[in-house]
Amino acid sequence: MVSFHARYVSGDPDVVWRDLRGLGLQVFDAPYREDAEAVAREFAGRARRNVEMVVERLQAQGFRAEVNDDEGTPCRAHVPPSPGADALADWLEATFAPFPMTVSAWIRQVGDVWLVGDLPSWPSSVLADPLVVQLEWAEHGGSRSYFEAEHAAYLKDTQRQDAGIAFQLDYAPDELHKANISGDAPYGIDLPAAGIDGKVGPTIWFVDDLNTAFAAGGFPGALLEEGYQEPPAGLRESLAAGLLRL
Repeated sequence: MVSFHARYVSGDPDVVWRDLRGLGLQVFDAPYREDAEAVAREFAGRARRNVEMVVERLQAQGFRAEVNDDEGTPCRAHVPPSPGADALADWLEATFAPFPMTVSAWIRQVGDVWLVGDLPSWPSSVLADPLVVQLEWAEHGGSRSYFEAEHAAYLKDTQRQDAGIAFQLDYAPDELHKANISGDAPYGIDLPAAGIDGKVGPTIWFVDDLNTAFAAGGFPGALLEEGYQEPPAGLRESLAAGLLRL
């Protein structure tokens, strides 16, 4: 039988994800775990390449990443994993076992991404749900204390647990808060994991959500009611050109 990793690198990622997700929690056991972890590492390597390409292209057009506040405080669009990234991933894996391999690999290999900011050629890019994945928060002192506090509050909330509401590992503001507009709850990963990949709410997989974002050059949304305007012709396509399918 051809390994999942071999199939993944040969150009069959969507089918590989379907098959690996179909294993459910079996993916964490022999004989699947080692092969599945190799796929997760390959996924993260591709994601890191995509992030670096998009950020480089945006910065070549004068993009400046900014905090979603009233002042437009500048920040970094991509913060690679810090020396503490592995320790954070180890803690998450131990605390929320089973923890999705894709999310762990992202923390260890990709880092934090923040495409909210000012793009001179497309002033309304902030209304296009810019790609944000912040799991380590290395520039803000680390996320572990936040996750610990949120998890402690969840464990005390028996009503949420009795209702079957999963703990959510927040990684991005919702599309409105990215644009500094009052909105809904953050995007997050439901825990514990259902398998290799993280689930963003009831229907969306983490990898699928990222593929949607990268296919749109990092800007997959359109807040029309907030004044969104389409980008210059070809801009999204130029940002997405040559990016790898995860």
